[in-house]
Amino acid sequence: MGNSRLTMMRATRSASSGRMSFVYPALVSSEALVAIAGALSSFLSGLLGIGGGLVLAPVLLYLPPFVGAAVIPVKVITGLTILQAVAGGLMGTLRHRRYGNVSMRLVRVMGPVGAIASFAGAVVSGQTPDRVLLFIFAAFALAGAIALLLPVQSQQVAVGDLRVNVPLAVVLAAVIGFFGGMVGIGAIAFIIAALVYLLRIPARVAIGTSLGIGMLSALAGLAGKAATAQIDPVLGTIVLASALVASPVGAAVSQRSQPRVLMLLLAGIVGVTSVRMFWQALTGS
Repeated sequence: MGNSRLTMMRATRSASSGRMSFVYPALVSSEALVAIAGALSSFLSGLLGIGGGLVLAPVLLYLPPFVGAAVIPVKVITGLTILQAVAGGLMGTLRHRRYGNVSMRLVRVMGPVGAIASFAGAVVSGQTPDRVLLFIFAAFALAGAIALLLPVQSQQVAVGDLRVNVPLAVVLAAVIGFFGGMVGIGAIAFIIAALVYLLRIPARVAIGTSLGIGMLSALAGLAGKAATAQIDPVLGTIVLASALVASPVGAAVSQRSQPRVLMLLLAGIVGVTSVRMFWQALTGS
């Protein structure tokens, strides 16, 4: 990460294009950038149940060139986002459960299936081109954003009395877990959309429950990423520490917020992220 500490602006000319490109002066190191992004994404993880990857991944992909930090490979970024999903998911789930907003039945039904699928997806991702990973990320994010904007009639019952279509829940966990394991975010935003619009789970409960489901899937995905050398130890430790601090704070704020406002905020973040990811996947820029 030595390139992250550049102190001078320099210009280089591309022999192929003849255009001038610039490396900006270093404002922060890669480690500091990861710490800030990790804290922000973990706060949003606890607040919205998104696992944080939808914020962490774009920041680490697009911000380094503007602050002179070293470019972080896509596969390493997906490893960091899945690590954040584990730590942020654990702390967020514990806090949301204290408020009665976690369906442990759904976690038990969907979590193990999603974990197995996530491990398989993480292993497959080691041999998958970066642009394909970006396209998968963007596709899930866009589908989740659209679903979160649709009207829905949730079950109006206590968490312990929620009716669950188990076969549908298992299929959703397998599909979302596999592709989530590939892109490193556990497809958390799509888990929330699936819980709310396909299983009719109340929004606040869907946020808390998704963190528990996503945490188990991310844990298995993390094992797959580590087995294929997609985890940077130093940056991973920074993300882990940030998540342990910021995620419970986000969960506390979530409890005091209106569910519809949370869904609209989530849809906006996910939608913007998906558009940018699609552009990079299609153009390579």
